[in-house]
Amino acid sequence: MSLKRLAIILILPVLTLMLRAETYTLYVSNQTTWSTFDLYAWGDSEAFGTWPGATYAATTTLGGTTYCLYPYSVSDGAAVMEMHLIFHNNVGENQPADRRRLITLTEPRDYYLAVTDDAITLLPAPDPATEPEQPDATPFNVDNTTPLSPHNRVIYELNLYDFTTAGTLAAAQARLPELRTLGIDIIWLMPIYPRSVQGRIGSLGSPYAPADYTAVNPDHGSLQDLQHFVNAAHDLGMEVWLDWVPNHTGLDHVWVTTHPEYYVRRNGAIQHPNDYGDVYLLDYSSAALCNAMTDAMLYWVNQADIDGFRCDYVSSPQIPVSYWQQAIPALQQNSRGKRVCMLGEADFTDQTRLYPAGFDYDYAWGFADGIKSVGTGTDATSARNALQTLLNALAANYGTMSRMTYLTNHDDIGNNFSSNYMTQLGSNVAPLTVLYFTSPGMPLLYNGQEIGLSSILNYFNRNTIPWSNVNHALHNTIRTLIALKHTQPALADGPASERAATRLLTTGNSSVLAYERTRGDNTLLVLLSLSNQPVNVTLSGINPRQYACILNSQTIASGCYITTESLSATPTIQLEPKGYRIYTNSVGAPDTYHIYVSNQTTWSTFDLYEWGIPNELFGAWPGATAAEQTQSDNMTWRDYPYSVAGGTTEVELNLIFHNNVGENQPADRRRLITLTEPRDYYLIVTDDAITEYNPTTDITSVAVGDRDAIGDKDTAPDRDKAHTATKHLRHGRLLIIRPDGRTYTVLGTRL
Repeated sequence: MSLKRLAIILILPVLTLMLRAETYTLYVSNQTTWSTFDLYAWGDSEAFGTWPGATYAATTTLGGTTYCLYPYSVSDGAAVMEMHLIFHNNVGENQPADRRRLITLTEPRDYYLAVTDDAITLLPAPDPATEPEQPDATPFNVDNTTPLSPHNRVIYELNLYDFTTAGTLAAAQARLPELRTLGIDIIWLMPIYPRSVQGRIGSLGSPYAPADYTAVNPDHGSLQDLQHFVNAAHDLGMEVWLDWVPNHTGLDHVWVTTHPEYYVRRNGAIQHPNDYGDVYLLDYSSAALCNAMTDAMLYWVNQADIDGFRCDYVSSPQIPVSYWQQAIPALQQNSRGKRVCMLGEADFTDQTRLYPAGFDYDYAWGFADGIKSVGTGTDATSARNALQTLLNALAANYGTMSRMTYLTNHDDIGNNFSSNYMTQLGSNVAPLTVLYFTSPGMPLLYNGQEIGLSSILNYFNRNTIPWSNVNHALHNTIRTLIALKHTQPALADGPASERAATRLLTTGNSSVLAYERTRGDNTLLVLLSLSNQPVNVTLSGINPRQYACILNSQTIASGCYITTESLSATPTIQLEPKGYRIYTNSVGAPDTYHIYVSNQTTWSTFDLYEWGIPNELFGAWPGATAAEQTQSDNMTWRDYPYSVAGGTTEVELNLIFHNNVGENQPADRRRLITLTEPRDYYLIVTDDAITEYNPTTDITSVAVGDRDAIGDKDTAPDRDKAHTATKHLRHGRLLIIRPDGRTYTVLGTRL
């Protein structure tokens, strides 16, 4: 099937574009000597966003010419338009090397353009008879995937002011299903607290100058709005983490007047950290301040069911490691059993004192700086070195911790008012995105990154993201990378026991980086090129077999596809300029099943917690507090979907249904059951029993152990007790009673 016939442009579901549109493509042959090659459009449609519009496009070769592909859309049936294009060597305004070429298009159709240093030339469409055939491709459904484990997740940084026009929690909540479709697992909300007015920078002030740690910024809504947002995210299977600012407060924080003893003073004056004039430095030699900070974090966990914190500037010399060593366990012990996840904003390889602090993740800051140091160049050496350094650090110091990987975040483009990562990296953005997503760690997306946002988000002011301006090739690349992160065991992060082996491969070309990641029987082969020219890459030591090419930069602008290829032990693979490929020996799309639960208890709350293999499907305690509802056999069921690796025939899912009114309180009730076969289950939970319901078999009741027999899985003795009770239930007391009075064990030992 030819690329031309594959050119079905997938429009991001979250966008509110025209209800009906015709899609065409600009085929652009870059024949310049420019160091960067950017495209900006205006007129009837700013199809490629604000300046510099489109810095990257997929490529294809037609009639012997390599073209960049820029899809664009116009109103259905439109016969005329006015679209102005500037092709631009974006090295800086009015610099000697700054070159621009402008053309105006007036008819909506496919165009073939050649851009040289001095001119733009319209080319005739290639003769289809000379067009090379592309391998047969199968559409790849990359949306709505769920992670195999908590170590296969993606985190998304969200600035409420920029994410929607309204800038509110309610408006962001309405768009949560779009993030779930994309595959987001964790939403990191940038600081939601009221911002200090005194010393304000810009029109909004800094989000990192809070005026009250236990209040919601009224611009965003209320505490109730936050609770609704969190509940909606949980219903969709996503966690919500808050941004925490432990080092300093705004100048008019409530503590300045109510607790002036919480601040560092010199000669009677409260100090500013790092000469930041809009914030005051907190004093961690004060035990009262330490307790107040921990209590403030617990406030959000217990009032809004927050799942974790991204902690700002944990490398501050003013915050002792001993504080975190006390605060993090206190969070875990006083959050009704909920596991609170902690991300520290520091590269611990540079701040080794922080390793024992108790964080779950740190920033792979040096890795990000290393891969971005390539800029718009063609040498991949620094990116390769950064990956090797990342691997070395993980092997040496990250036994139980993991790392967050990223290409950009609010610090990169929030405080740099002259450019952002799209202009800094140019057409290297896509291959470097592939690199950080497939390296060990939990990948981060900053809001707007998924559409290739090229504008600057200065967080001291409002900058609503132009969601209709989509870089389709980059967007489809990110969609595919999220699906791979979710479904490929070789991309798991987490503790050392979960990480894949990574092998850097020799390419014989300094512009090309190739590596292999393997865990169990799952292998991924990743290749990316920073060259401005097509390259042939010969690898060695590859396991010869059939592979699925699951990400191909040559076709990605047209959609997400899979092709099957047979690779030898020494394959030669051709990469187009700035091209990339990901191969896998197993597509690995998980099989998805459902646990349908009918709640027939009198409990005040109804929570679900799970552990086993695969584990923690529904998150930390209390796991899943709500679920989508469905109707079957005139009954209402809560629907808890879960996924396991394709072809899996055995699992161990330990489920606790729980009246989560507080540990060891009189009304605290728990019911535990173990599932061992991946399939759909229908379970009826009453105050005293769990019943497996079969629509074709009239099952009435199942006897189960009580709370005392089950114990609490959070401690080793109680976990053993729970497993013992489970075996007893499976082999002795877990019975189905049919209407005729006969009893039998449920499906042998499956339950």
